[in-house]
Amino acid sequence: MKLEECLVKKMYHEEKFLQGDLDDHPIRQLGGLYLAEQKKDMADLSYIRFAQGEVYFHNCDYEAAIFKWENIHNELEPWAKKNIADAYFELGFLSTAEDIYKSITTESLILNTEVALQLFTLYLEQRKYEEADQMIKNAVAIHPDYQNVTELACAFFVDREDWNSAVDLAVNEAARTKSPEWFQKLHSFIENGHTQSHGASHFVPILYLAQKVDLAIFEDLMAALWKNHEQREDYLSWITEATIILQDSDLPHTYRWQSLPGLMNNTFMQMLAGKYYLADLAEIMPNLLAAWLKIADNKTAPLASAGVLAWNDTFYSQINEDVVRSAEESLTESVNQGMLMEKIMELAHAIQNWADERGLNLHKRFEWILEQLEDLNSHRVMVASMSTSEKSSFIHEMLKHSDSSCIDVSLPVLFKDGQETEFQLVSDEGVSVVTTSKDIIEAENRPDTLLVYSEPNTLLHAHNMTMIDYPEMDGVNKSNSHFLEYLRMSDRLLFVLNNKEPFSTEECEFLLDITEKVPLCPIHFVLKKSELLSADGVYEIEKRIKNYFPNAELFTYSTDGEGDHQEAFSRFIPQYQDGESNERLRTGNMLFFIRETIKHLLQQQVKVEEDLNRSIQFDENLLARLQGAVHQLYDLEEEKIKAIQNAYRSLRDEIRSDLIKTIPKLIKESADILREDSDFGNIHHELNDEMNKRIDEYLQYTVHPRYINSLQDWISFSEGELNEVQKLLVEWNESFNELMGEERIRLECDFQILADWQRDADRMTGAIQIDKENILLKRTPAQMLLKSAGKIFGVIPANNSMMYNRYKNFIENENYSETAESIANKFFRQFELLEKAIPRDISLFFREPFTALKKSAASYQEQVDKNKAALTEMKSHPETFRDPIKLFDVRLRQLEWLEFQEKSRKHVY
Repeated sequence: MKLEECLVKKMYHEEKFLQGDLDDHPIRQLGGLYLAEQKKDMADLSYIRFAQGEVYFHNCDYEAAIFKWENIHNELEPWAKKNIADAYFELGFLSTAEDIYKSITTESLILNTEVALQLFTLYLEQRKYEEADQMIKNAVAIHPDYQNVTELACAFFVDREDWNSAVDLAVNEAARTKSPEWFQKLHSFIENGHTQSHGASHFVPILYLAQKVDLAIFEDLMAALWKNHEQREDYLSWITEATIILQDSDLPHTYRWQSLPGLMNNTFMQMLAGKYYLADLAEIMPNLLAAWLKIADNKTAPLASAGVLAWNDTFYSQINEDVVRSAEESLTESVNQGMLMEKIMELAHAIQNWADERGLNLHKRFEWILEQLEDLNSHRVMVASMSTSEKSSFIHEMLKHSDSSCIDVSLPVLFKDGQETEFQLVSDEGVSVVTTSKDIIEAENRPDTLLVYSEPNTLLHAHNMTMIDYPEMDGVNKSNSHFLEYLRMSDRLLFVLNNKEPFSTEECEFLLDITEKVPLCPIHFVLKKSELLSADGVYEIEKRIKNYFPNAELFTYSTDGEGDHQEAFSRFIPQYQDGESNERLRTGNMLFFIRETIKHLLQQQVKVEEDLNRSIQFDENLLARLQGAVHQLYDLEEEKIKAIQNAYRSLRDEIRSDLIKTIPKLIKESADILREDSDFGNIHHELNDEMNKRIDEYLQYTVHPRYINSLQDWISFSEGELNEVQKLLVEWNESFNELMGEERIRLECDFQILADWQRDADRMTGAIQIDKENILLKRTPAQMLLKSAGKIFGVIPANNSMMYNRYKNFIENENYSETAESIANKFFRQFELLEKAIPRDISLFFREPFTALKKSAASYQEQVDKNKAALTEMKSHPETFRDPIKLFDVRLRQLEWLEFQEKSRKHVY
């Protein structure tokens, strides 16, 4: 055992002094050696003391051990200090142990490492995790090869979830040791998402090293990092770094890549999905494609090659010519993996989703056609002819249509098997169900429309087939420009020959023109037999057809009732139904419609800008009307408040005026109760009571009923005024909704206020309560004089005639305007709440229309702001719209190259 290893394990005493002699106790043996050494002239007891300290330590006599080690002053002194610290650690004196550990100075790697590890353990015990972290990192830095120090450090980092330190340790150890275990640990950290804080270039050196260690390890690390970066902002930076690594590396062609080619295929698709701009991809994509082509496996080689060629077609000279040549050679040598249709469908759906997310209208008829083409189990046959009668006769004969069910329209008609009879119209604007014959008549004026006729049909059901009947033509020209589109939707063309001159020069030229425009579409012929047409004649016709169309077949039938023509046609159909050929033909047709869809999308930008401008102009006009309506409604509200308030004040003032005039008369007329023999000592009380009585009767039976009647008139007047408002708002309502194109706004006033006023009026019909007025009991000088005189004369006999005349004269000539005002105020005070509430009540009446108008105005303001922002964005950043479409075009070119590769391998007619 080496010396330092003995010192670490505290076995120095066995190795140096005991040498395996276990017959006697180590303490006794070392004691004997100590006495023997002590007797020497030049005694050196340090080594024995060191050994004794170890024995005491192992026997848990830490104080004795410390005593022994404190007296060591030779080359073992640093180890003695470390052992003393260990003893204090065992005794629980952690601070003392820490100080001693820190005081040790030595050049020994092992001792320094042991001190660091002991401090690491001590700090863990004290839960000083930052200090522990530093100590374990020190230990790794001092001596990474020391027993399990890196494994201990890794476990500590993982336990503390210090992923940065764990990842850095794994990278450093993988680079230092080149051990697969450390590469696997790094892979695990990456795969579990613990490298998020590390930049895209951080792992480049270790990846280069991994290539030299094991390509499988390299691929696993690359794949894990690739997946990890997909959801990160530095994804493009990672692609740049990764592709540079792949291109710069000398990778063996014999290695079979497992995951990277597929990941690069996915990345290629992600780059073209409409999320990135061309400016972002200009430098990245050429390197990505070159790297992908370099490592592509059998499955992705055609995709990589076609991807290189597609990008080069769209962005010429961005890709190195050698890479392009390599892609051309690879595509030629590639084997069809049977994935083209799947890729085409993916592209169609990607375009659809992109358009939906941006509110763009795709070409609805092309969208519908693509959906039909996706159904690989169905089979479509177009029936065309330059003779309408011959074609109609054939279709009706084969489909067993009665004359009553014949569809005589100028539209193309698609016949399909269905559970019930139904008509649909398919146009550039969308798909709609026919409800009346008027719909079909109107559709005949739109050349883009196809009529879909569904009904139960034995022939179509048996062969899972649909049949397209295209109207009579005199050639392929602008007047029937949609013919080629529906032909591309079909798997075969059945051309019904003219019975009078079968396969005429005109018919032949027409069909040759079709084969130039749609070269892969199989063409077959139909001929109705007649008495003038012999078997030899039919043979000659078929022979002439074969000269121009070698793969074409001729189906003949007659309408003389001989044989079952539908059954014969059923036997004829399978002869030209080749599933593989159909799929290859259909892929080309789908690519055609996708390209047309992309063209339509490019036109959409101009249309979208025009639509946004029109929408903004319309919405701003409508917004101005709504805002104007709000202001107008405010004016109308003030007008109605003023009118209804004035009406109420008018009835109130009129009644008040009569009160002011009538009450003084009633008071003066109360003098008629005076008599010369009246008791003038109390007459003022009697007069005051009488006056109040007459006033009360006047108020109860005259004024109050009159007020109630006037209030009813006022309510009726108010109802008329408010009805005028509602009538006006109904007109506004209809006008706004007509402009908006929907029932979006409802301007309904709250007529509950009329019911509330009526309820208040009903409550007022009861008797009114008004306090008595002290008319003659007030302390005016004249009243005091009369009152005093009355008391005096009530005691002393006097001239009653004089008192009568004075009282009467006083009552009849006194000014009672103040009293009348007081009574009028008391009368109307109980109706004040109604009057004061009029403005508030009318505001409640207008509240809902105000809310509806303001809400609608706010909605249109928001829409205007949104559309203006979109228009500004579209004009200032046209790449937002154009770049994704350009990238869809790259994907389409890739698929077109794949289709070309398939066609070049096997000719299809």
